[in-house]
Amino acid sequence: MRVPQIRAITSAEFAQMMEKCRPPTGWPATIDEPIVKSAVANSAGPDSTCLLFLLRRMIDCKQKTNAPATATAADLPDPIISLHVDHNLQSDAAKMAHAAGAAASRFKALHLGLRVPWGEPPFPARPRPHEGEAIESVARTARYRLMFDAMVRERVHILATGHHADDQVETVFMRLGSGSSILGLGGMRPLRRFGMALGKGENDFGWFGHEGLNRWIVRPLLDVPKDRILATCDLHDIRYVLDRTNFQPELTLRNAIRHVLTSNEKKRHSAEPIPPSLPPLLTDKITRMKTASEDLKIPVPIDLMASRENLHAAVRYSSRNLSDIESRVSAYLSRLSVQAPPGTFLLAADKLSTTVTDPLVQLAMVLRILRYISPHPWGSTRAQAGRRRDSLQRIVQRVWDPDPASDARARFEAGANVLWTPLRISQDGRLKYERPRRGERFGWLASRAPPPRLCRPGFDRDVSAELAPPRRRAEVLYDNRFLITFRIDAIPPGDPVMTSLKEGYGRVMLVLGGRWLWPQVVWRRGGEEDVVIAQISTPELDWYEPAPGVRKHYSTRSPSEKTREVRFPWQDTVDFKFIRVLDEP
Repeated sequence: MRVPQIRAITSAEFAQMMEKCRPPTGWPATIDEPIVKSAVANSAGPDSTCLLFLLRRMIDCKQKTNAPATATAADLPDPIISLHVDHNLQSDAAKMAHAAGAAASRFKALHLGLRVPWGEPPFPARPRPHEGEAIESVARTARYRLMFDAMVRERVHILATGHHADDQVETVFMRLGSGSSILGLGGMRPLRRFGMALGKGENDFGWFGHEGLNRWIVRPLLDVPKDRILATCDLHDIRYVLDRTNFQPELTLRNAIRHVLTSNEKKRHSAEPIPPSLPPLLTDKITRMKTASEDLKIPVPIDLMASRENLHAAVRYSSRNLSDIESRVSAYLSRLSVQAPPGTFLLAADKLSTTVTDPLVQLAMVLRILRYISPHPWGSTRAQAGRRRDSLQRIVQRVWDPDPASDARARFEAGANVLWTPLRISQDGRLKYERPRRGERFGWLASRAPPPRLCRPGFDRDVSAELAPPRRRAEVLYDNRFLITFRIDAIPPGDPVMTSLKEGYGRVMLVLGGRWLWPQVVWRRGGEEDVVIAQISTPELDWYEPAPGVRKHYSTRSPSEKTREVRFPWQDTVDFKFIRVLDEP
C-alpha cells in the first residue's frame, strides 16, 4: 500500500491562514507607529521556526512583486521581531537561545532574547523541578509577560505563535479533563486579545493592564498538522532544535496526553487506553478525561482512542461550531441591546425567550455580557463568574423568563460582581424599576455591583504620585473598567489642588460614585470633606426610539453620593473612557 506523501505548506495556503487571523479592524497601525510590526514567539523549535520562514516568504513575495496576490499581504505586518524567552529551567537553554537567534537572522527578523528574572518582583521565585504541572503554568505566564512587555517597548501589536492542529487536540483534552463545557471544546482561537491579565490582578506577574486589549495573539497554523510543519522544514532546509522536555510524559499533563496519543498511533490495533508508565496523578487525570470524552453528546465525538486524523477533524468541527455560536451571539447582542449608560448593558428581554432558544447561545451571551461589565480583569475567568455552570444557568433562567410579572424578576447577582436589574422600558423611552404595563418592553440592566459598604474605601485609589512633575500626561486604569487620562500640562499654574500635592497636605483620589459606580476624581485633605474635581460628564442619553408621535424622553444623571460638588475645576483636563469590549475574540 502506497503511503501518501505529506505536503509542505504552500504560499497560497499560508495567505489564507493569515486571513483567518486578521483582527476585525485590520492589522493594527497607529498615528504614532504607522508601520505595522509583528512579533513571533520563537522557541527555536520546528513550529515557530517554520512560522518565521512562512512570514518572511510572504513578505518577500509582496516586496518582489510590488502587487500582493492577496488582500492580506497588502497590509501584512512587516518588519518581523523574533522574541525568545529563556526560562532558565533546563540545561539546553543556551543551545536553544543560540538556535533561535540564528533562525531570526536567517529570516531577517530583529531578534530579542529575554530571560525570566525569577525572584525579582513581580516574578515569583524560580519553580522547583518536582512541582510538575505548576512549572508549566508559571513558566507560561512568565513567558507571556516578558513578550508582552517587549511588545509594548517595541510598539508591536501582533504576536504570532506556532500552535498547530496537534496542539489544538491536546488543549481540547486538557479542557475536557478540567470539566469544560461544550463551549470550551472549540480549543484555542486563531485570533484573540491578550486581555488584561493571566494572573490575579495588577500586582501579579501575569498582569497586562489596558494595553492588553490593544494587542493580539494570532495562531495561523492552528489547522495544520504537525507532520506538515515538519515536511515544510525538510523541504526548505529549515534548522530547528527539539525541546527534550516535550517528550517526557511524567512532567506535565500536556506531555502525558501527547504520549498517549502517540502510543495509540503507533499501536493502532492494540493500543492501551493509558500507558502504565505514567505517574498515578497523571493517570488519574487521563482517566477522567477519557470518561468525560465518552460522556459527551456531540455530533462528532472527541475520542482519546481515535486516530490523529479523526481527532483533527473532530476538533475542527468543534472550533467551527464555536465560531458559528459566537457570530450568532454578536448578532443577537446587537439586535437586542438598548442604549444604556457607559459601563452598563441593557438587554431587551420581552422577545428573548422566543428569539434566542439555543442553550449554548444563551450561555455564550451571558458570558459575553459578564466579561463586558465585570470589574475583574477582562479575559480572566473571574470576569465570567469562573465559568461555573450553576451561576451561568441561574442567570439564563432569570433573564430568559418570558413572564414580566414573574416573581423571578427581581434584582440579583450570580457572580463576576455584576448586578442584574429588571427594568420597564416605557413608550416614551423612560426606564423604570417596576413591572411593565401591557404592550411595553422590558429588559435587564447589567451593571457593576456595588462593593460591600465596609469594603468601599478599599476601592479608593491615590493617584497623586502619577501627577507629580515632570509628567505632562498620565493614564490610569481604574476598576478595570475606565481609562482615565490626566492632561497635567493643561492644569493652570497656581492650581490649589496641585499646590496641595506639592506641599504635601492634599491628595488626588479616584473613587466610585453615583448610581452607576463611575469613577470620580476627588481632592482629599485631612479633616475636610472630599471635593469632586472631575467626573464623567455624558450628554443626556436617548434611551429608546419611541413609537411615532410619542415625544422622546431623555434621561438625567442621578445625584452623586455625599460628596460636596461645588464646581469641577479639572473637568476640562481629565478624560474618562470605558474601555471594556463586548465583541469577540
